Amino acid sequence: PEGPNAFMEDLTHEAKSHAETLSSDRITVHVEPIDAFDGHRVAGTLAILDGSVCDGVAVVAPAFPEVRAAIDRLQDRGVPVVTLVSDHPVSARQHFVGIDNTAAGRTAGRLLGRLLPKIPAKIGLIAGSLGLRDHAERFAGCKQVIETDFPHLELLKVREGRDDNEKNADLVKRLLKDHPQLAGLYNIGAGNRGIIAALSKAKSCSDVVFVGHELTPYTRQALKAGLMDAVIAQDPGHEIRSAVRVLKALCD
Repeated sequence: PEGPNAFMEDLTHEAKSHAETLSSDRITVHVEPIDAFDGHRVAGTLAILDGSVCDGVAVVAPAFPEVRAAIDRLQDRGVPVVTLVSDHPVSARQHFVGIDNTAAGRTAGRLLGRLLPKIPAKIGLIAGSLGLRDHAERFAGCKQVIETDFPHLELLKVREGRDDNEKNADLVKRLLKDHPQLAGLYNIGAGNRGIIAALSKAKSCSDVVFVGHELTPYTRQALKAGLMDAVIAQDPGHEIRSAVRVLKALCD
């Protein structure tokens, strides 16, 4: 996915860096930017690929029917597909490389429940889009833990910011305005920079427990400054190397 997503920037950097080590194996890696929130554009990008263009594809894509169909057709054309970061388990993809996102969401819910006081309180939720399977699974895991183990906590309606920093900043401002006593905040996706900026400017945010994903320079600084309470991280370098290793095996 293109755009100012620090984790995806790290993923791209790792792919290009790893590509430099693969020439002796006669492997070339190309990174094609896509709009992860536009299923038709993603499907269109996959539709023009075949064996004359590439021997394998690793894709980060939304869980839309047209994307799943495009993955299936690409497999039918003899090009193995690996899903990366966000899975398409009902597609014909060969393998998924990424974390257990339901477990990640459960971890976020457990952290929020343990860090918040044992009194009724509200938690704000921000996602890129619940159309992204990794975001939907994280939300489901968090919701399951909160409802089961911390019933005194109320999860507010998920607000979607498309992982955009400016949109996420606006969402946080509105959340704090609508719920002045907001106790917790869980950013399910990216766009942490916008949330951090909004919280740092808000006078009522000092007691908000903020949990998010991916250790980037921005989230590391926010942790040190006390604006973030916990970060659930995945290793982009490991994921890129695993995706390439699996695709090479499938091609061989």
